[in-house]
Amino acid sequence: MEYLQRHGIDYLYHMTYIDNLASIIENGLLSHNEAYRRGLIEADISDPNVQDIRAGTVDPFYNRPLHEYVPLYFSPRNPMLYRRREIQEDIVILGLDPLLLSEPDIIFTDGNAAASGTFFYTGTSMLDRLPWSSIRARNWTDIEDGKRIKCAEVLVHPQIESSRIQVVFCYSNKHRETIIAAKQGTLIIGKVNRDFYF
Repeated sequence: MEYLQRHGIDYLYHMTYIDNLASIIENGLLSHNEAYRRGLIEADISDPNVQDIRAGTVDPFYNRPLHEYVPLYFSPRNPMLYRRREIQEDIVILGLDPLLLSEPDIIFTDGNAAASGTFFYTGTSMLDRLPWSSIRARNWTDIEDGKRIKCAEVLVHPQIESSRIQVVFCYSNKHRETIIAAKQGTLIIGKVNRDFYF
């Protein structure tokens, strides 16, 4: 799709603790609320304070709480991962099919969806509105509002089939066998990519 090439979107990204990988590949990626309803979270790496804000935030298009969506990032090397850099070797980054952006009801943002000042969009033509140079920047500390912008999101309701997961990126070969076992015969590729980490 032309819009993917124009904006250099190879994948959409979701980060999770390695212990959650097998369940995700078996059940798909679920919204925060649905994953907890089903008792499928082995380890939660999210910030509880941020999650409290997200629980009370609704999107402007469908009036759904953010916790009813699966959140994805345009940029995996972002402030969320930086906050968890002490455990980053145990965090895997899922690379998902970017054509999810073409599906109905997909929402995306120009920054952290729970932050004030963030705008929400639908429709691939609106991708041109995003501040791509800031989203793509390796570091955000010298960018005005960079911490918020680097966490620009794609919100998918209410779940994503595991067949849309194309790659599992990891920090090192530490969890190679775990990733191989979790793939369960799927075509998902496992790759070490230190460039995504800190």
